[in-house]
Amino acid sequence: FYDTTNVRFGVCLVGPATGGKTMAYRILAQTMTSLHEAGSEDETFGIVHLHRMNPKSITMGELYGEFNELTAEWTDGLASTIMRAQARDETDERQWVSFDGPVDTLWIESLNTVLDDNMTLCLANGERIKLRPQMRIIFECNDLEQASPATVSRIGVVYYSLETVRWLPCVQTWCHRTFDRLGPSFVEHLLGQFKSSIDDGLAFLRKKLKEPIATMDIQLTNSLCTLFTSLWTGGVSDGHIDESLAAGPDEADLLKIVDQLFAFSFMWTIGGSCNEDSRQQFDAWASSHDLFRDINFNGPDVYASFPDLANGGKFTPWSTIVPSFEYNKDASFFDLVVPTLDTTRFSFLLQRQLEVFGNVFFTGVTGTGKTVIVSDLLNRMKAPEDEGGMDLHDISLNFSAQTISLQIQMTIEEKLEKKKKTLLGPPGAKKIVCIFVDDVNMPAVEEYGAQPPIELLRQIVGERGIYDRTKLYWRDIDKMAMVLASAPPGGGRNEITQRFSSQFHTLCIPSAAEEVLESIFKTMLSGFLEAYRFSAATQDLSAKAVKATIEVYHAVAANLRPTP
Repeated sequence: FYDTTNVRFGVCLVGPATGGKTMAYRILAQTMTSLHEAGSEDETFGIVHLHRMNPKSITMGELYGEFNELTAEWTDGLASTIMRAQARDETDERQWVSFDGPVDTLWIESLNTVLDDNMTLCLANGERIKLRPQMRIIFECNDLEQASPATVSRIGVVYYSLETVRWLPCVQTWCHRTFDRLGPSFVEHLLGQFKSSIDDGLAFLRKKLKEPIATMDIQLTNSLCTLFTSLWTGGVSDGHIDESLAAGPDEADLLKIVDQLFAFSFMWTIGGSCNEDSRQQFDAWASSHDLFRDINFNGPDVYASFPDLANGGKFTPWSTIVPSFEYNKDASFFDLVVPTLDTTRFSFLLQRQLEVFGNVFFTGVTGTGKTVIVSDLLNRMKAPEDEGGMDLHDISLNFSAQTISLQIQMTIEEKLEKKKKTLLGPPGAKKIVCIFVDDVNMPAVEEYGAQPPIELLRQIVGERGIYDRTKLYWRDIDKMAMVLASAPPGGGRNEITQRFSSQFHTLCIPSAAEEVLESIFKTMLSGFLEAYRFSAATQDLSAKAVKATIEVYHAVAANLRPTP
């Protein structure tokens, strides 16, 4: 592929998400550049420049160029602009263009003349761009189902299976990069925790449990690493963990804290994506596993507590930190949030991930409070750091079947600040920008199976940037995290590509139990009656009114079934 003679001009990397496609050619490019800069005399090696784009995140006109129907003026496209600039380059440096997105006949057939011996890009305005031997085309996709035989015969195809790269190399890289300063014994102990539990946990998850949104093995282990990092660095910054213990006589105390943090991270990643019916099975399995059998979770199940770093990492029930509710008579009813066990623990997990710019995907059936949990936490995190917040800037998006990628990009760009020509970031002194997308799986699916708004978001979260659609240059987005919320596919909601969802920590929020519903609405109604000074006799009726309302709701849900 990288030789300049007698090879195919294009190659297609095909396979499921997390198979290692992207990292493979990135490492190849870095290696070729490093060998050349180190003085290698082999002409095979040279400086490589990568240009990545997602062809399905923009329209065909924006990709190759188009005529304006009113003025008959030609507007250049992103791919044609990049290729024209490379064709004019007179150096021997390699130029690789990566089309990272679903393959369909709408856009890839236009490259057939590029991929054959002509090596020429033909545009609709009659322009012909002759490409140079130093240039290469890379396609990266899940499958070639929509590609024609004419295209497939012109490219080399390399298939990446899920067995190509397993989870262990990813964990080893993270562990050494993050904790090498604490010594080899610390790293070996932490790696031992992974090796003793991950394979068993993944096997049990795939065989016995059900997930509303399917996850990938590497996705779950990456989420575990991110959550553990956040717990660790958060503990260090708060002064609860003394890293000097790693080199002293109290190393055993530090390793015990590591075990507690790892156990918590394991439960909320390997066991966090399954639905509520599967959690009892996971709890029984995890409680009996050799690695976690001696850990006191201090609750009825493994989800009921968290490691309190102020108390030596011991597990403390969530119920001890559920905030009290104060009724605000001036607030809208829909802005009132009554803290519960679920809102407390999912807010905790979300905040920890945002602290290290991690991405989170909340799922669960309608009415579980996904939007409320995220919105409430983001509102609290907007406050300055000296007031207990994180100086967060949020961008909230609501998807529908009619959502288009241009509309989404314009909304995001309008709410970001231009730090430099090629850099966007949170406005002012804000420390983090959080893009919250509600009902993310609502956009309509095109004829060939792609969802342009989803492909745009995948480019943003994967590449940490976006192309300017007018001036056609790349702009990085600094200090960014993304949060998604959606119900499972069905009822107008579509399945989203795993190449997108695999970049998130997936958490399934269970439905509220009847006693939780009673507690929420009784608290609200009691606060309302008390704030407006209703009589004591009327206030005493609040519990009965709420219980009766919930009974009516359950009766309606059971007997008046929805029909198409």
